[in-house]
Amino acid sequence: MTQVINASYCSNQALVVNGQLYDAAHPSGMELLPGAAVGGCDSLIVIDLLFLSPAPFYLQQTICNNDTVWVNNQAYDQYYYLGMETVEGGAANGCDSIILVDLTVLPTAVDTFLSTLCLSAFLRINGTTYDEQHPEGVEILPNAAANGCDSLIYVQISFFDPLVEPDFLGEDRSVNLGESVCIEVPGDLITTSIAWQQASLCPDTVCSSVCFWATRNQWVICTITDVNNCSFSDSVLVEVSTTRPVYIPNVFNPDAPPPNNRFQVFSGIPDTRINWLKVFDRWGSMVYLAKDALPDTEDAGWDGTIRGGLAQPDVYTYAMELLFPDGTKEIRSGTVTVVR
Repeated sequence: MTQVINASYCSNQALVVNGQLYDAAHPSGMELLPGAAVGGCDSLIVIDLLFLSPAPFYLQQTICNNDTVWVNNQAYDQYYYLGMETVEGGAANGCDSIILVDLTVLPTAVDTFLSTLCLSAFLRINGTTYDEQHPEGVEILPNAAANGCDSLIYVQISFFDPLVEPDFLGEDRSVNLGESVCIEVPGDLITTSIAWQQASLCPDTVCSSVCFWATRNQWVICTITDVNNCSFSDSVLVEVSTTRPVYIPNVFNPDAPPPNNRFQVFSGIPDTRINWLKVFDRWGSMVYLAKDALPDTEDAGWDGTIRGGLAQPDVYTYAMELLFPDGTKEIRSGTVTVVR
């Protein structure tokens, strides 16, 4: 009796017939089974097997060096980019499938960003602030390279040494009302521009010094730019004293040489005016009147005469209204003695 075994197997399978192994290397043959037939005769088995080869698949792909490709639960990246994976039963015929992995890894675009800034300046790169406290770092720009991969930038920021002292205008000033004040930028500073916040102090916008009459408390602010195009600002507080120095003599002699021959008001504050000045005798009669006059001038002084005649030596009373350059008005009064 003859029996034929005709079957298909995967290449990694095998069949044992009569103790004999049949596999991809030994797919066919005959086996004699003595006395195995029904009539006691020998039985013959003819083996003719077909072994199917695994279905190969080539995975060829280009990736960036920070990418990962998963194949059959195996990670492939820039360090592990060649390999072979067997997927059990993954082929259409039910046999295993073989995946040949061959990845091409693109390099990362690397660049260095160098810049020099002024001390107070900063840069924002890729959302990160770089300044004196944070001058260096690494930035990743997603998909920014020409090949579509990430770009890596090494940031290095340096800072100019300051060429200007921080308090270049000097200390704050305390002055009297109406006093002349001059504030200047030191001549040894090398600058490309000078700007004063109070434009009225510098008509041509490039003044190394400014001068003004102090009539109120004020800040004077100056910004200079050095040869590195760095800007520095400093400020000075000019504080005006509330004391208003005015000298009013209490005695004069009309026969004396000038300036002691007049009852004259002296002011240490420029632009002070006398709105009115009145002098009265001991009976309250007004013997002298001056209006809208200037201190320190003879026009505002009493020459010791009354209606063209000489005033008698005596004690006279005066009152006056002074107008100071800041708009303040003050009444001053007292006595003055006429001697001869």
